[in-house]
Amino acid sequence: MKYLFNDFMFDTEQLTLYKKNEVIGCRYNEARLLALFLSEPQRVFSKDDILAQVWNGKVVSEQAVFQNISVLRALLGDEAIKTFPKKGYQWQLEVKPFIDAAPAQPIASNEGPSKATFGNGRRLWLLAIPAVAIVCVIAVLLMRPQEQLVRTRVALLPLLIEPANQHSQSIHAELVQPVWDSLNQTDSISAVAVKDVKDYRDFFHAPQKYLGRLLQQTNGSVVMAAIVGMHDQQVSIRYLLKSKQGGWSASHSANNLPLLLEALDKHLALIVNSGVLEIDPADSNLINARLKILYQQEPDDLVVLAALANSESRTGNHSNAILLADALGAKAKLHNDKTCEGEAYVIAASAYMAQSLFAEAAAALRKALEIFTVQQDYRNLALVQQTYSYLAFEQHDYDGFKQALILAMGFAQQANDPLLEMSISAYLSVVANKFGNKDDRQKYLERAESILDQILQAREHYGLIYFYSGMYAETDPAAEKYYRKVLAILPVDQKWWERDRAREHLTQLFIKQSRWDEALGLYTNVGKLGASEELIVSNIHAARQDWPQAETHALLAFKLANLSGQKYIALDSALALLGVYKATNQPEKMAIYKQFLAKEASNYSYWLRVNREALDRFSIAIPR
Repeated sequence: MKYLFNDFMFDTEQLTLYKKNEVIGCRYNEARLLALFLSEPQRVFSKDDILAQVWNGKVVSEQAVFQNISVLRALLGDEAIKTFPKKGYQWQLEVKPFIDAAPAQPIASNEGPSKATFGNGRRLWLLAIPAVAIVCVIAVLLMRPQEQLVRTRVALLPLLIEPANQHSQSIHAELVQPVWDSLNQTDSISAVAVKDVKDYRDFFHAPQKYLGRLLQQTNGSVVMAAIVGMHDQQVSIRYLLKSKQGGWSASHSANNLPLLLEALDKHLALIVNSGVLEIDPADSNLINARLKILYQQEPDDLVVLAALANSESRTGNHSNAILLADALGAKAKLHNDKTCEGEAYVIAASAYMAQSLFAEAAAALRKALEIFTVQQDYRNLALVQQTYSYLAFEQHDYDGFKQALILAMGFAQQANDPLLEMSISAYLSVVANKFGNKDDRQKYLERAESILDQILQAREHYGLIYFYSGMYAETDPAAEKYYRKVLAILPVDQKWWERDRAREHLTQLFIKQSRWDEALGLYTNVGKLGASEELIVSNIHAARQDWPQAETHALLAFKLANLSGQKYIALDSALALLGVYKATNQPEKMAIYKQFLAKEASNYSYWLRVNREALDRFSIAIPR
């Protein structure tokens, strides 16, 4: 049976999904689940129904149902499947059966079947073949989506050179110019060279500074910055693709230039046509779904596999992340790609940490350290040491944490990446503050500011320094002054996390002083609010005991966070709703969110540690 809905057609016999005559990647269980919904679109299927009919009674977790539904929503739209709490899921789109054109009927003949088939009929069929071929070609061209004929217009920034190669006399002719020529001649993108001669190295750290101007200047939809290098008979490229909605970072290394250019061209074609660049980075569920499709299309693309492994870990699927990291490491060894092999160990280490498997995490990081040390890859060595610092933090080891970040800053210096060094120093300052070490707090914040002073960076980068200064301020007026300074120097039309956090902290200060209207004013006339902003607005209303408004915004925050895979915000929203329902004496509603927290919070050890007291207050028992 074939079904039509929106721009899609689904063949339940072949378990194949089409959109505008193109096959859309859909895994086996996702296709079976879609077939189940379409078989009875009016029915609400419980999780048990789905497990029984899609997985045939195999023992899998309920999380498998949620993940597959999330993928289908990502493919078909959030409105395609509706969740009925405690009941199940129901199909929502209008469905029509697809009727194939009726096959042509044979014309009756008095000459009998033998003559009709093997006599003049054969000559007629031979004559018909060219005509049929022409018709098929025309039909294919007519059905071909127009967007395939239009290449993505990319603003191409001047290529940068890895620090280790900057003094090479031959690097420009041997690597920079061939890569530049290839990017300008490829069929994957329509490159528009940016005329500026400015060093855009900080584009990798703060693309929002340049994005709007560059897209307008080139009439492009994506900006690309890249750094090339040569080491130990290998050539490499590291690059960032950034659009207004999302972004994508990747790196390739190869034994020779032709192989590097081939990998680059193939990967660019995959990414710019995948829709990944149109997804908000905060929407981790949609990104995860898209990456699964990309991995299904290109299982040997190491960059996609690494991104999927990272995504699985971010969405709480840590065991799967470890399996994918192992697969990445094996494939990287096969292709002699040391960068991806080292990255595989770092991904695995992060997933191990999330499960409190600290010994396994340390072992993985040691292997990554060995690989990047041999490669003299100082940037990745800095990132490995940062991951070591997270491991020490999880184990409440401040000395180990500090030592790892001091090493990371040294590697960032060797990589000639002052903004990376600055951000590491600032992070060390923040954690020193958490551990109550005021001397280190001040020392490393001043060090971060000194780095900015030395490299004469634009004022936007000082937003980080002012934000932390506000956090450390010992009086409310001093804190307010710093937070307002952050809001003043960071443009509203650019995405800066420092601005969002400064606004959040300023809101908490206003709540503390009962300045309700000023607090709410920070979130009016700023466009559509996301999950985190809705939660903050809920907290403002809760503080002034406006419980109906507090509930409305907390519910919206909870919904948005779950739809986009923002797990920490979903957990925070559930806690906020518990507070609302406790204040308004609604134990039945409290039970819903207690159950959610008891089930979901165990996957996030850091969140648990921070919020253990609140969970205890609501009598939510989660194993330590």
